[in-house]
Amino acid sequence: MPRLVLQAVTSGLTLGSVYAIVALGFVVIYQATRVLNFAHGEIVMLGAMIGLILHTGAGLPYWPTFVVVLMLVALVGMLIERVAYRPLMGSPLSTVIMATAAVGQIIRSVVRLLRAEELSFFPPMFSMQPLVLGPVVVTPLNIGITLIAVMLVIGFAALFYYTTLGTAMRGTSQNQVAAWLVGISVPRMFSMIWGISAALGAAAGLLIAPLVLVRPDMGVIAMKAFVGAVLGGFNSLAGAIVGSLLLGVLENLIGVFISNAFKDVIVFGILILVLLVRPSGLLGKPELQRV
Repeated sequence: MPRLVLQAVTSGLTLGSVYAIVALGFVVIYQATRVLNFAHGEIVMLGAMIGLILHTGAGLPYWPTFVVVLMLVALVGMLIERVAYRPLMGSPLSTVIMATAAVGQIIRSVVRLLRAEELSFFPPMFSMQPLVLGPVVVTPLNIGITLIAVMLVIGFAALFYYTTLGTAMRGTSQNQVAAWLVGISVPRMFSMIWGISAALGAAAGLLIAPLVLVRPDMGVIAMKAFVGAVLGGFNSLAGAIVGSLLLGVLENLIGVFISNAFKDVIVFGILILVLLVRPSGLLGKPELQRV
């Protein structure tokens, strides 16, 4: 039994690390604009789709494909900000959120128009030959996905906390008026934030693609990442990471010891419970609103 638990936890960390990248994409936009980007799942799917076309269709090697996809999807994120967010600044938040949901549906519909409901296998970037490491069995693919996810999280944290751009982004997130007064271009920062968020989503799509079939509806993974961000704290980058890792592990444990059929029921039940008991999440801070 302990060995089975350890195996489930190890596999769950791989899944949770991908959730963490997607969750960061949600949180960084929310902290800057207080908007939930409901096109983020389609961004994840778009990253996998473009990667599939470039890697298996055009024959581009995996790592150049990774870089090109991040750049292209970052531009898509910046376009979404320009079309669906910036013209609606000052509108009710519900209006902006609905606009992002509409953009997500447009992206999904365009992909369906081009590829119908085709299911595609994305070639793994590492070997899938099982390796026995003590009490657990892993594959180089699982290890590689986890390590790349960790490096992306570390890279994003370094950008956000230790660079001039990151300082400007944090300043814009905390106080837009003050950012204007010190010479920061708020629209430019918003564009950068949406682009970085989209790049994170695309990276998650590329990482998860070898583990699932690439399809127009694969963006539903973003809903799990959203739950992870809420669990850890939607106003905390560290909380989003911790919550996503916990969710990945919990999801695997449920699948092993209860049933795969109940995973979604329990996961979204946890979301409701967290919202009822501790809306700020495990590491988040309560937000005061003026009335």
